[in-house]
Amino acid sequence: MSEIEVSGLGLEREGFRLGPIDLKVAAGTATVILGPSGAGKTTLLRALAGFLPLGAGRLSVDGEPVETLPPERRRFGFVPPSLGLLPHRRVDRNVSYALDLAGDAGAASEARRWMERFGLLRLARKYPAQLSSGERQRVAMARALTARPRFLLWDEPLSALDVDSRDTLLRLLRDLIEEEGLPLLLVTHDPTTAFALASRVVVLEGGRIRSDTAPEELAGGLLDRFVARFLGYENLFSREELATAPEGSFASQLLRASGPGGVVVPSEAFRWSRPDATTGAHAAEVRAVRWTAAGWVVALRQGSLTLHATPTREVPSVRAGERVRVEIDLDAVRPLMELGGAGT
Repeated sequence: MSEIEVSGLGLEREGFRLGPIDLKVAAGTATVILGPSGAGKTTLLRALAGFLPLGAGRLSVDGEPVETLPPERRRFGFVPPSLGLLPHRRVDRNVSYALDLAGDAGAASEARRWMERFGLLRLARKYPAQLSSGERQRVAMARALTARPRFLLWDEPLSALDVDSRDTLLRLLRDLIEEEGLPLLLVTHDPTTAFALASRVVVLEGGRIRSDTAPEELAGGLLDRFVARFLGYENLFSREELATAPEGSFASQLLRASGPGGVVVPSEAFRWSRPDATTGAHAAEVRAVRWTAAGWVVALRQGSLTLHATPTREVPSVRAGERVRVEIDLDAVRPLMELGGAGT
């Protein structure tokens, strides 16, 4: 089992600057990298894998520097979003590919072991084009592990999968972390993946780490629009849309509570009831009533603002087009920070 440590990592690529990055991934843990598009997430994974030259910094495995080693000597398993399966090789030959290249006499038996682990033996003679998305993901996972890596790097491991395939792969990843003791660093935009696997959640913004925290502490830190969306908040308002909203709504109160990036209002901060009157600062129109996994949500329109009120298990006694009275708990409102720069 290995511990990976990154210290002062930095590079410049096509006008984008990554770093300095300080990061540690302990054996038997998963660290999830979050960030808006262009934050540098894929660049970071490719740099760690050795596919991009570092401009600065150290990368060590159990205290041993590896930043000057070529990718094949680092023994890092890297799986890109495209998976990188070879279309002209059958599943069994894809899985054994790295060991075949190294001339390892045990390539076939090691490949078989991991294919059995991931339920791929019945697919051994098929080609990637004949597989489902979930099956291709399992082949990529088996191939990465057959190479006996010390560290797994995974970019969007569960993207474009159906619910059953995603759940299957989540269980496999959890087992790998716990039973094999591998450190795992992955990029994802899926909250289900992040909170099912992560020991740490790192938010990357503009090429730098903005926060490195336990997943249960993420919601309690500084929020920007990306993190707030990731956590499931629906009521996000920029300073511009609040400043230009008509008078007679909550906009002016929310603007005073805003940060540089605007404001987030938890759905439980809104309470609606049958109106005493159909006009005034607390009046709103019901735009939609919809069911979610958390319960019934009532979408309300007040001026130019759409407000999503607390989910309830009881069927709301209102319909679209009716008017209601809305109250807001301003103590629950949270300011938003601004998003950072661009990258890949």
